Amino acid sequence: MEFSFDRQNHKFGYLKYTATFLIVALFVYGTYLITGHSLIWRLDGANQHLPLLIEFRKCLLNFIHHPSLAALPGWSWHMGLGGDAFQVDAYYLFGDIFAYLVLLFPASKIVFAYQFLIALRLYCAGLAFCWCAFHLKLKDSSVIIGALIYLFNAFLLYSNVAQPFFTLPFIIFPILIVNLERVIQGKSVWPLLFTFTWMLINNFYFAYILGLGAIVYLGLRLLWDLKTKKNYLKLFVKLTSATLLSIINAAILLLPEIIAVHNSTRTSSTFANGLKVYPTYYYLSLPGQLINGGNRDFYFWSALGFASIAFFAILYTLRSFKQYLIINSVFIISFIILLIPACAAVFNGFLAPSNRWTLMLCLPIALACAVLADNLEILSAKTIKAFTIGAILYIVYVCANYFFQNNEKIFIPVVFLFVTLGTLLLIHHYQPQHARQILLGVVLLNVICNAVYFEAPYNEGYSNEMLPQKSYLHLADIQYGKLAQKLTDQTGYRISTISQNADFGAGYHMYNNQQTNVNSINSYYSLQNKFVGDFAQNLQNTQFEANIPLAQFDDRTVANNFFGVKYLFVHYQQPNNAKIPAGYTLDASQMLNTYTNDRILRYRTQQNFPLMYWQPKVFTPKQYATYGPTQKERALADGVLVNQSTGLPQASVKGQVISLPFKLISSNGNVIDPQNLEHLDSNESYKVVLDLQNLTPEQQKALKNSELHLEFENLHYRPLTLKQQITMQQTNTDYHLADGKLTQNSKLSAYQAFRNNIISGLPDQSFKIQATTSLGKEIIKQPKAQILSFYKQVKNGTMNLGFYPHIPQTIDLNFNHLGNYSFDLKLVAEPLGSQYVHQVQIIQKNRLRQLKLSPNHLQGTIKTTRPGILTSSIPYSDGWQATVNGKKVPLLRTNTAFIGIKLPVGVHHVELSYHTPGLKLGIFISAIGGVITLISGGITLIQRKKSK
Repeated sequence: MEFSFDRQNHKFGYLKYTATFLIVALFVYGTYLITGHSLIWRLDGANQHLPLLIEFRKCLLNFIHHPSLAALPGWSWHMGLGGDAFQVDAYYLFGDIFAYLVLLFPASKIVFAYQFLIALRLYCAGLAFCWCAFHLKLKDSSVIIGALIYLFNAFLLYSNVAQPFFTLPFIIFPILIVNLERVIQGKSVWPLLFTFTWMLINNFYFAYILGLGAIVYLGLRLLWDLKTKKNYLKLFVKLTSATLLSIINAAILLLPEIIAVHNSTRTSSTFANGLKVYPTYYYLSLPGQLINGGNRDFYFWSALGFASIAFFAILYTLRSFKQYLIINSVFIISFIILLIPACAAVFNGFLAPSNRWTLMLCLPIALACAVLADNLEILSAKTIKAFTIGAILYIVYVCANYFFQNNEKIFIPVVFLFVTLGTLLLIHHYQPQHARQILLGVVLLNVICNAVYFEAPYNEGYSNEMLPQKSYLHLADIQYGKLAQKLTDQTGYRISTISQNADFGAGYHMYNNQQTNVNSINSYYSLQNKFVGDFAQNLQNTQFEANIPLAQFDDRTVANNFFGVKYLFVHYQQPNNAKIPAGYTLDASQMLNTYTNDRILRYRTQQNFPLMYWQPKVFTPKQYATYGPTQKERALADGVLVNQSTGLPQASVKGQVISLPFKLISSNGNVIDPQNLEHLDSNESYKVVLDLQNLTPEQQKALKNSELHLEFENLHYRPLTLKQQITMQQTNTDYHLADGKLTQNSKLSAYQAFRNNIISGLPDQSFKIQATTSLGKEIIKQPKAQILSFYKQVKNGTMNLGFYPHIPQTIDLNFNHLGNYSFDLKLVAEPLGSQYVHQVQIIQKNRLRQLKLSPNHLQGTIKTTRPGILTSSIPYSDGWQATVNGKKVPLLRTNTAFIGIKLPVGVHHVELSYHTPGLKLGIFISAIGGVITLISGGITLIQRKKSK
């Protein structure tokens, strides 16, 4: 296969593609609409993409009316504790050329615009493929068949709607390959330069993946073309100059985004999630994934799911190995990468073993399908025989695996595998006049059936994860009812909800605040401040995720107070509705649904810390390191942690956290050593039984009005081997006969135990520890490695069991997986009585007064009677600058994650201003790149005119 750059007229080819796309799109998107669903995914779509697009439109209009750096988004007080909106937009929106089309729609039609752009992106991805394929001189019908494979596969059926900007790499990659080939053939480098620049501006993450793909193509292209003489030095100079100049041109977005990624919570991820090999079920299901267009499992993002013709196309190119060297080499390399977690991690930025790189595999597979269609008339009898034998062997494996894994979604792909094979046999034997059109009809029907089966709201179809039509506009009302709208003065405080309390059915959770007039502590974005993540992990926040570092901080009182949470919103019918932190009292309520008695309650406290306040005492890092997580939390009210010498008095939390004596007792009556807990019976449970008799009367008195924490340290879990798992589960099944002895079937129970363990990926390192009290359930969870971006290694955790006027005597403890557990366990009480209230009152008295907030700016005044630290709950970033009484002063990083300023005695007017790190330098570098590009372009035009 050789790329041709001769001028060709494919106007009718593009028209045919457009008509075909509209037919399939009618089923793809019509399935959602007919069933009453929107194209707004309940997770990322509703929490990230659509809200960000709404704000992006406002930003664009503001910049159009006031074109200056000040009009660009900067620090937003609305993103959790606060965050850089420019960095977030650079990751999600700035490089998405389709996002700018939102200006064509009025604000009232923004939800429609979001959904329209989803379809438009997909259509343009198909255009990009057609443009690439036409350079290979393929027939129109063949190209359209390839386009159907390229667009309507499991990867895009999911991500096109779930994360719309995932479609953009499908547009860029074919253009990138064509323009790279253009340079290899000695033609102009300018198209490649502009493609590189677009790729880098679009999204740093996908630029990395596509860049690796381009390197692989370049290496294979040169490797298999060594016989052709080339000026390799000239080629190297061209490619290097295009790469460097594109990086310079893209610096305006690329530099701030790289800085944001470097300072995000993702940098602490475990390489390949600790996997050396994938779980057994992954390898068993992988062959079937190739044609399983209805697949929604996406094991480690191995999202293939092509139409069944892809199987024969791969066989066809492999049989003609030398003729299609690059495509076949890509297939072999891809197969190897799919087998090794470390390879997937490398393509995923050395993070989780996510096979998102398979988005690039769609191009060679689609081209292989187009090539097969283009050669229908010359298929040999040996090729047809290979198709038949290959299909039989493939079906035998898929059916055998079906009896093990029981995946009914493979039914339609298997049917179409036979239909496609039959069509190929028919075309080979009878040579009909419109062979390609017949095959096109089969592929068209195949992708339509795959799409409908993927999306229809039956058998866990994808539409069940979409918001109902017109429901997005009501999300804000559902989140807080009308109670948040009545809050007028928003300066200097935040709001939150209760853990696990914002579940609105069908797996829908609201992670980001939907109302612009209040600021919530929770946020859900791909780029989160790493210092905030460090703070959450230092205090052992069990809700920590890389994308969601705080959540509700497990409803811990002092942490919520420190974050300035003045109001808590609680759904009466949802979990943990009784787990209210200390000091929060019912302030207002609203009935949402009289039929279900669904009410929303608003709680208020007078103990929320100010946004900025003065502290006269400090904790040293050495001192802080000796504290447990509850002590570290309690320290927030006693002083401030500073990582450098200040000469200020030292604070202490001595006596403010009480360690409680207890015993861990199993349901069998045995006293258990937490450092050697053998959980070998799934029906066995445990209790933490308090022994308060040895406490002094003063301590027992102090326990009143305390928050109770379970602190797990040095947590290790060793699962049973597969053989042990099966033996134990079979024993438990035989011992606990629910239907009598006649139902006992040891052979069947052994097989079921084996099957269930393999399908569930057991044995693995995942586990869940659950504590249950009268106020609710708390968990520490080690996720499975296949959770990918949400994977974390859990070695500790602190459960907040709730605030109690009187400490309970027992706590139920359960472990979900059999195996050996080892951990250090402490049960501590955090008294939150008069002493704590008095400390908070002093903090509030020492607040920064006359506080004024605006985007990128904060100011206020404070009077200090002695030296101290002006500390805050504003996340630390190198973008912050501070002045005191008009003079620039250095910023401190306090309490691990937040900005602070050392102040002497006196009256101080404090101002904080924010500038996105790297933005000004990026603008300067891009300006230089623009000048170089213009000069180079001018020289090129002059040289072309002279040569003509």
